[in-house]
Amino acid sequence: MSGGPGRLAGAPRPAGWVVVWGGLLALLAVSWTAVGALAAGGLSPEATLGRQLFFDPGLSASGRQSCASCHDPANHYASANALPVQMGGADLDRPGLRAVPTLTYGDENPDFSPSLDNPDESASGPGGGYDWDGRMGSVAAQSVSPLTTPFEMANPDVAAVRARVEKKSDYVRTFKAIFGAGVFATPDRLVHAMGAALAAFQHEDVSFHPYSSKYDDYTRGLARLTAQEERGMALFNDADRANCASCHTAGQGPGRDGATSVGQFTDFFFKDIGVPDNPAVRKADVGRYDLGLCGPLRTDLTPARDPANRAYCGLFRTPTLRNVASRQVFFHNGSLKSLRDVVAFYLTRDIDPDRWYGPQRAALPYDGLPPDLRQNVDREDMPFATQKRGGKPILSEREVDDLVAFLKTLTDGYRIPSKSPRGS
Repeated sequence: MSGGPGRLAGAPRPAGWVVVWGGLLALLAVSWTAVGALAAGGLSPEATLGRQLFFDPGLSASGRQSCASCHDPANHYASANALPVQMGGADLDRPGLRAVPTLTYGDENPDFSPSLDNPDESASGPGGGYDWDGRMGSVAAQSVSPLTTPFEMANPDVAAVRARVEKKSDYVRTFKAIFGAGVFATPDRLVHAMGAALAAFQHEDVSFHPYSSKYDDYTRGLARLTAQEERGMALFNDADRANCASCHTAGQGPGRDGATSVGQFTDFFFKDIGVPDNPAVRKADVGRYDLGLCGPLRTDLTPARDPANRAYCGLFRTPTLRNVASRQVFFHNGSLKSLRDVVAFYLTRDIDPDRWYGPQRAALPYDGLPPDLRQNVDREDMPFATQKRGGKPILSEREVDDLVAFLKTLTDGYRIPSKSPRGS
């Protein structure tokens, strides 16, 4: 996975992973001056309905929570606060289990597979899907799952969802016009239609995939990186040092005015990097540990079904690094609160484990997993491979700043500086 800036900017995505946009972006009126703003027009009737559903708190049991409550369009469809998890439930008093992932750039996700082909042609492994554990098979399925999740929108069942929709005559007319008169025949049929509408909104509205960062413009020759950002980019690609590109792969995607841009900065695979436990995330309902692919939310890959599934315990999907600098919490449990700390964690996890896990007597201090599963934590890939307790980090403090500076160039909404009029 080593390579220089040119590889990062234009590495081809394996066949079958590139989304066919069919000229969609050329049809949308794109505003590059409002970060996270919704496209003014050009949406299909299905997507327009999806937009209405996305912002409607009346679909929740509390009457106060919509999709946008957690996936804030003003913060790239991620949470806009520093809470490790968001509150939900009928009275908005139930904490979630995991940090809210961004909804941006979800269009390119491949289907989940326990043996997804690796883009660097190395060994295949579990990858793809939606949510931190990949359990959702599509944008549509992911979009409607919060409607009946007890710690999210908290409807007791899909029949209650249908009852809420039926209370609004404009919804009834619109659903029947788009999906047919029988769309309300069963609750499942209506919820399926809701998922299709929400997915259409996310597929069609350019605010979910603007490709408008400074780095995107750099790859198109429209912007220049600073010397610090260039140094950070080199470290990002350096397989013998930071090695970020090993998992946060940049493939190809669409860009402004239909131009090719870099992709999602993820390989869609699952890893266990020993993320520290977060005591602030209460897991009373599901047990002491969040095991990712092994549960508690995903149930098809548990060790109870097959002892070989123990190898999946603690693995979470590699998130996109797009807009990562706008987040206030990081990792699946929101255990870290700054991007600089995230970088420092990678560089010093095993050099100074007390900093991240507290004083530990165990040889393997990774407290996010039960002791008998801690061997699943990655200790072979760089920069973990060279870390020994009390050793020296592979990057200097200045280089950490350089890498963070580069990661900030992945934030959407960059404005290309306008040239001053001649003579001014």
